[in-house]
Amino acid sequence: MRTRRTLVVLLSCSATGLPAQDPARQAPTPGPGAQQPPPAATPTAEPTAQAELEAPPRTAPVVVEARKWREPAAAVPQALSVVDGRPLEDAHVDAIRDAGARVPNLFFTEFSAARLSFPTMRGIGSGQGDPAVVTYVGGVPQLTTNTTNLPLCDVERIEFLRGPQGTLFGRNALGGVIRIVERPPAHEPGADLRGTFGNFGLQQYRLSASSPLAGDGLRFRVTGLGSRRDGYTTNDFTGNDVDGRDQLLGRAELEWQPDERWDIALRVEGHRARDGGFVLAELNALRARPHHVAQDFEGNTERDTATFSLAATRYGESTEFTSISALQDWSVLENADFDFSVLDGVRRLTDERQTAFYQELRLGSTRDRELALGADATAKWLVGASGFLADTERTGANDYRPDIARIPSPFPPPPVGLDTMRGEFDDWSLAVFGEVAVTIARRWDLGFGLRYDREDKRADLRRTFAVGGTVVSDVPQRLDATFDQLVPQASLGFHASDEVLLHARIAKGWKAGGFNLAAPADRFTWRPETSLLYEVGAKTTWCGGRLGLDVAAFLIDWDDMQLSQFDVAVGGYVTNAGAATSRGGEAELRAEVARGLVLTGAVGYTDASFDRFTDAYGGDVAGRTLPYAPEATWRLGAEYGGGLGEQGRWFAGADWSGTGTYYLDAANRQSESFDLLGCHAGVERGNFRLSAFLRNALDEEYVTVAFQPNPADPSYFVGENGAPRTFGFELAVRF
Repeated sequence: MRTRRTLVVLLSCSATGLPAQDPARQAPTPGPGAQQPPPAATPTAEPTAQAELEAPPRTAPVVVEARKWREPAAAVPQALSVVDGRPLEDAHVDAIRDAGARVPNLFFTEFSAARLSFPTMRGIGSGQGDPAVVTYVGGVPQLTTNTTNLPLCDVERIEFLRGPQGTLFGRNALGGVIRIVERPPAHEPGADLRGTFGNFGLQQYRLSASSPLAGDGLRFRVTGLGSRRDGYTTNDFTGNDVDGRDQLLGRAELEWQPDERWDIALRVEGHRARDGGFVLAELNALRARPHHVAQDFEGNTERDTATFSLAATRYGESTEFTSISALQDWSVLENADFDFSVLDGVRRLTDERQTAFYQELRLGSTRDRELALGADATAKWLVGASGFLADTERTGANDYRPDIARIPSPFPPPPVGLDTMRGEFDDWSLAVFGEVAVTIARRWDLGFGLRYDREDKRADLRRTFAVGGTVVSDVPQRLDATFDQLVPQASLGFHASDEVLLHARIAKGWKAGGFNLAAPADRFTWRPETSLLYEVGAKTTWCGGRLGLDVAAFLIDWDDMQLSQFDVAVGGYVTNAGAATSRGGEAELRAEVARGLVLTGAVGYTDASFDRFTDAYGGDVAGRTLPYAPEATWRLGAEYGGGLGEQGRWFAGADWSGTGTYYLDAANRQSESFDLLGCHAGVERGNFRLSAFLRNALDEEYVTVAFQPNPADPSYFVGENGAPRTFGFELAVRF
């Protein structure tokens, strides 16, 4: 297995890269007044039979909004990856973690419940507390980790921006940004109905419909998704499978362009998830007998989210103004076996809910008219302000039951009773920001940005202990803190030629401090986290656009890293981990080797370690690797397809991705690594499409997440397995 992994890593360095844009797929339509991307090149002659390196039709540039204005990804002077929605649909990828496997130095830590998903970029991530990599859905930031893992459905593209992005994207963009861009309403009426069926009782149904209303100036798009599957894991104590999933999603968007100067979009989305309990078991037993646990209590997780947003852009002669308003509401109700055994010792209840309002205003230069600074210099610019109000209620309760005294521990067991921690958290944030990009002689790009962020947090906490329904202890606490920071960034790009962009970037990252609902030794408050990124790289195209190679190297220094820890009495909490350093590099290559055949992939290397930190067991872990920061990630993919008569096409693809060694704790006592193979194939004819998929084809057994629940034994871990081999087929009908 190791030899095979090493071979594939070497191949990835020479023949992997960015996902291909499907030739039949248009770039997203710009709004009124938007700058149009250059037209795709058109072949001037019929292909010859010299076939192996025959040039396929050129595609339009991939357009992104990494700097909150539309521009080709190849022109942005920073490291980023773009995953197009069409290949994701062909491969039946419907989870952000699976899409992220196509991106170097990106890793997701996920529990069986969908609400717990923690992305890590270049070693920077988070567990409990605020995310370190912020996810934007429909232009709206997800303020907590509870809403980052939503199903991918009707996705236009996903932009992965690596490194601090706080100057423009603000809160929680310390490690990077994930921008999920959904398909806009179409200019022509149409509908798409799909049914997917597979092993583990998988059933999924999706409907998407779009049409203009009362002329092309008013358009709508609606999407509905319903899916369920049985659990991957068997509870040997009851014989039941315990980690099934059942979810519903609905989304509607209305886009209105009353004239050429306005673009207004109203978006409503709701998601309902009903997941089975956590499938945590002792790590050695889990590795010896994967997907088996033994628990006397089978919990569940319920999550409901609702988002309402209104985005409006006014295009003027020399400036454009954008407003984004959003209201988001979510709730989580969760029950779990907290002794992870057949003993009736401890059960955990989690009840959380939040209502948040987000507002962003920005004014900038128009997309089709840059500001002239002289004969050889032009500029793009924007200034803006953003802020949010969030009201959060959190409850965590440990129900100590009759078998609590039978759980092995060197400490006296707590009495039978209900230990309840409640908190009301009020947060508000206000920021002002600006960005300018100057182009000199069409070769040099100079970028400067600055943001001032201020965040105020208050918490009213109360911890009670009740025996037989009678409260015997009641401890209230009130916390209040204000955090602020200047977040600058600067970038430099040099266009050595039309095909080569060299770039460098310096950026500061910042994440505000906060409060734990409960924590050991009165560690209720954690301090702000800061980082400083140094990055250099190159973006190149070769062979008339058939090959594309992007490379980057980085160094990150950061202080007061916020690290997620676990305590058996209070559950997860956040503490500061002193200082840390991350360094590494990444490469992406896209190769169109023949008509219809595209090779893609990526390889990343990260060396992320503590400079100073004492772990929960009192050990000095300076020099140890950060937990869940893989030493290497790699991917090798192939997509092949062609025409099928006058109104059809066929396609097939394979994807091999790997995650190098990552550690499960700060002291590096336990580690894991894995690689996964998937493949897919399908045919389209007229309005019908039939396709099939296979994930984890080699049925690799691996552990996605684990932690130490015993405060007296650092060698004792409980964890969860990753998904086993799954397969299925899909039938789609278009109208």
